[in-house]
Amino acid sequence: MVAVVTAWVAYSSRYSPLSTGTFSAPETRSVKALTDGVAPTRYIVDAAAGQHGRIAYDLANDGRFPVRVDGLASDHAYGITAAGWVPVPGNGELMGGHASDVRPFPVTIEPGEWVVVWVTVTKPRCQSGQQSPIEEVPLRWSALGRHHVYKLPLSETAGGIREIALCHPPRALRHLEFPES
Repeated sequence: MVAVVTAWVAYSSRYSPLSTGTFSAPETRSVKALTDGVAPTRYIVDAAAGQHGRIAYDLANDGRFPVRVDGLASDHAYGITAAGWVPVPGNGELMGGHASDVRPFPVTIEPGEWVVVWVTVTKPRCQSGQQSPIEEVPLRWSALGRHHVYKLPLSETAGGIREIALCHPPRALRHLEFPES
């Protein structure tokens, strides 16, 4: 009995089925995509202090058991003001859905399924030269009777996942990936 309980505690403590893929997309005109001329680099919030921007990221359950995602962890980065989710595909079969489709947490993600997490950020008052990147979004989740925090990575990943810069130098606008946006 002790061996079974010990094995369950060890397994459920290390169980880590959540992952993010390569999908990310800004929803509002205040969020712009930057490039270094070769590859995507980050999103910037190009708005007045106090205005919001939203970015969508995919979140998958690669494990064998359902996972319940409860929302933002209390230790989230300054500037993240909300998070919600959209089923895949969203309204109108649109990948990531529309802003009006965003639902509040919690959500249960079955094994092999995924949702799109919409992260809302608020532009702070930025000082000259200030950098304020958001490199991860911590989400509370539970499975197998145990609670955890998954840090959805926004940098150093393949594909289109990018960090969010709340403050940026004016010259950053010369590197827009989609200048018409």
